[in-house]
Amino acid sequence: MKNILLLVILSILVLIPCPSRADTVKIKNDGTLNGVIRDEDDTSITLAIGVGTMRIRKSEIESIKRASAEENSNLEKSFKKKGIERGTFVPPGLEKLAEKLRDLSSERKRVEIARADLDSLKDDIEEESKKFKSLRSDFEAKNTELHGMDQKSDVLRYNKLITELNLVNMKLSSLSEEINRLNPKLPDYQRAYWKTITDYGNDVGDFRIYLEKQMDSAKVRGITDDEALYFEAVKKSLAEFDRGLSKDMVTVSKGNHGMTAKVILNGDVTCLMAVDTGATVVVISKEIADRLEINQNDSVEDVEFSLADGSIIKSKLIKIKSVKVGNSVVYDVAAAVTDKPPGPGIDGLLGMSFLNNFNIKMDVANEKLILETIK
Repeated sequence: MKNILLLVILSILVLIPCPSRADTVKIKNDGTLNGVIRDEDDTSITLAIGVGTMRIRKSEIESIKRASAEENSNLEKSFKKKGIERGTFVPPGLEKLAEKLRDLSSERKRVEIARADLDSLKDDIEEESKKFKSLRSDFEAKNTELHGMDQKSDVLRYNKLITELNLVNMKLSSLSEEINRLNPKLPDYQRAYWKTITDYGNDVGDFRIYLEKQMDSAKVRGITDDEALYFEAVKKSLAEFDRGLSKDMVTVSKGNHGMTAKVILNGDVTCLMAVDTGATVVVISKEIADRLEINQNDSVEDVEFSLADGSIIKSKLIKIKSVKVGNSVVYDVAAAVTDKPPGPGIDGLLGMSFLNNFNIKMDVANEKLILETIK
């Protein structure tokens, strides 16, 4: 049974390319193994293959071709490097560092899942809203036709319109229920996403500090070749985590309406907006809407929002193609247009339809708006 298992292993390992010359062990069944002979006695040898070893009886070996000590040393380094990359080799004493690295990798996946869930929910709401808008237009067109008809002049058409209106109304009611079911989930999904980003960003920073301490400690006691290889691999992983985490530091200014930021709409219209986490959507003045050439009639629904003076304004909900703050851009942003500017000297409110795409922090002392997300 052991011989059968060895043959299976050989049939796999013989196909693995050897990066440099190694000890070559030819088995009597014509299989060949490349590795480093770690131990040998009168009856068997121990061959290192990757970061594992296997013991082979000499009675099963046809011949052995030995590499030089330098070649075997280079090959073992290559094995260890691959083991580090695959997570199968950790130098003694660095097990906790390896555990923290695995935890950080898992946390990154949780952030990606949270964002995917949030994006999926937004897409569902957007799709259902578009269906609602299209059906509502169909309903209004049929209703207008119905009210313009003489019932007696075309009874069949009149009755058909009544039937169609009832069907459309049922679909509208169903879509409205679905939208009302999905919308309340949005705040919870947003909070979950923000929390995962915050935790992830903090843990990346903590991991960097821990890694530096481990490297300093190793240098003091005398760093081994294995530790040097491992630290180099971990630093590359940390660089990948850093590249995946976006932290945009946007300059803001203090004003009568709190903190204001320069905002670029649709790539070319620059305006000044007050950062307002209490505003459900981005709010722009009619003047800015005219510059953007926005048709306010192209809306999904009516909305109400409060201005700085406490007054309630009704508006159509429209979409802005892009909203850019600092280096952060969000596309197809829900917004409301008001005839009355939100406040003197500002063109609008930077509300949650933009801000909810990020984990947001306000550094009032240094006049910075911090937008965190993953790339």
